Amino acid sequence: MKLKQKQTILPPETSQTDFEQELIQYKNRILNILESFTDAFFEVDRNWIVTYWNKEAERLLNTIKSDIISRNFWEVLHDKIPLRFHTEYHRSVAQQIAIRFEEYFPENNIWVEVATFPSGNGLSVYIKDISASKEARRVLELERRKYNDLFNLSPVPQWVYDLDGLRFLDVNQAAIDHYGYSKEEFLEMTIRDIRPAEDVAAFDEMLCTSIIAGIFNKSSVRHQKKNGEIIDVCVEGNSICFESADARLVMVIDRTKELKADRELKESLRRFDIVSRATSDAIWDWDMHNKVVIWNKGIKGIFGHPIEIYTEQWFKDQIHPDDLFRVHSSFRLMIKNREPRLSLEYRFKCADGSYRYVLDRAFIVFNDRSMPIRMIGSLQDITERVRHIKAIESQNEKLKEISWIQSHKVRSPLTKILGLVALISEKNMDYAGLDEMVPLLKLSAEELDRVLIEIVQKAQKNWYL
Repeated sequence: MKLKQKQTILPPETSQTDFEQELIQYKNRILNILESFTDAFFEVDRNWIVTYWNKEAERLLNTIKSDIISRNFWEVLHDKIPLRFHTEYHRSVAQQIAIRFEEYFPENNIWVEVATFPSGNGLSVYIKDISASKEARRVLELERRKYNDLFNLSPVPQWVYDLDGLRFLDVNQAAIDHYGYSKEEFLEMTIRDIRPAEDVAAFDEMLCTSIIAGIFNKSSVRHQKKNGEIIDVCVEGNSICFESADARLVMVIDRTKELKADRELKESLRRFDIVSRATSDAIWDWDMHNKVVIWNKGIKGIFGHPIEIYTEQWFKDQIHPDDLFRVHSSFRLMIKNREPRLSLEYRFKCADGSYRYVLDRAFIVFNDRSMPIRMIGSLQDITERVRHIKAIESQNEKLKEISWIQSHKVRSPLTKILGLVALISEKNMDYAGLDEMVPLLKLSAEELDRVLIEIVQKAQKNWYL
């Protein structure tokens, strides 16, 4: 027996109406979805006739829907679309492949990302404004280049090493020049390899205690160059991500010369302290950078000033005004000509306002750039010596005066006496002539006596002076 299936057949008009309504709703949902896209979206058929154009396409391509729907895409936008759009759209259709590319869109002065998807009926195109991300990438690239420049063109050695294996990941030219290794050699090494053998154990301990990911650290250590030279360096490091690896960026400052100069300075200061204790002179140490002058006990013992640190202006104020220009000029000339030593005399003020004569013997210390950094001097009190010299000079002047008296005042009466004696000695001299000459002879003798008394008095006065 054959069963017949019962069929329910709806009226044709009802079925068609429901179907059309459902189709309209579906189409509206699709349109809503397409209109909600943040990307520009449009479709063309095989003849490049535009069949769909959403609102973002209107904004991005500066063309409203009513001006382009059902019209040829290339005819409407022929003067707005760059050549590459034409090439890639046609290639996508011809080869039936999806294509994605970026292009500058001059119409709106923006960068866009374009994605094409061919179908049997034509081509669907998505266009996204990527100007912001493009600018972000540009800025990022500039930052990357800036970093590379800061790294590679830095005058101080820098490198990046892997935190796990301690292997060098990158080094700059300054490190290559300073340490003597090539870049290829560096990249085959670890940071242990630039440590002196006797420092490796201490370095390993420092790795465990001081070098922590994400924490900046600074330390003073020793490194060894390729030629074996040991250098004292200041190392500053911080954590970075380098090519997806946890790494450390390190900057190195060579302090070998600085520390050597510091040791020499300390030794010099030690000797200075010993000398200043052993001498009665006033020793001064002028720090030109900080503009201060340090004095030893002589500043109090000789001049009465308290023992302390004075400014360089105070030092200048103690120099006698009549000597200041000469002293200042001598110091400037010494510095200008890079002369290591200077010796000059001038007057220096005491605490009570009086002045004493001093002999200042100074030497200057220059740094490795030939710039003056310190001047050290010794003030010797020569007041008594200057007074003695002045007394001798005064004595000499008086002796010159006595000599003049002797050669002129004495000679005049003496000449008269000698002349009268010669006349008296003549054989034919009578007594009448003799009576005339004796008073003259007496007068000349008295004149000579007065001159001799004057000489004796001047000599005695000068002697007691």
